[in-house]
Amino acid sequence: MSSTDEPRPWAWLAPLAEALDDLGVPWAVAGALAADRYRTTQRFTVDLDLLVGWSDALPEAIEQLGYDVLLIADPDEPPHLIRLRSTTERVDLLIALVEYQHVAVARSNADHLLTVEDVIVHKLISWRPKDQDDVASILAGGPDLDEAYIERWAVAWEVTDRWHDVRPRR
Repeated sequence: MSSTDEPRPWAWLAPLAEALDDLGVPWAVAGALAADRYRTTQRFTVDLDLLVGWSDALPEAIEQLGYDVLLIADPDEPPHLIRLRSTTERVDLLIALVEYQHVAVARSNADHLLTVEDVIVHKLISWRPKDQDDVASILAGGPDLDEAYIERWAVAWEVTDRWHDVRPRR
């Protein structure tokens, strides 16, 4: 893959952000791109993850941007994920359905980026090897953390063992 063929997830954000804002849908950058803002070293990613509120108008608005849209939901439940694909872009809209997700979006900064604490909580929940690497790299930078906030949500998501294994020792 040449440098011109490399995916550029940040470049995909502007039209999506405009569509979400036009609909009045709260949103925040999540996933690897959010983690990269706090990591000591960057990690390559090929997709864009956004944590978003829901609007019935959302799927159609996104289709108008030229994406193939796939709504993913459990039977008799609202969508929890919208997969957006184009020939060059991969975007996942994670629908905020539970209290924690709404809190995380509300806490995002002025640039719609999840806070470092919320990136860590999301990574503790997922806990794949790349998530573990993200947390280790973030913590290696010695960020000022609201550890009580992380602890609260680690307890709620039953991932306190993971947090206790990796949290900074003071």
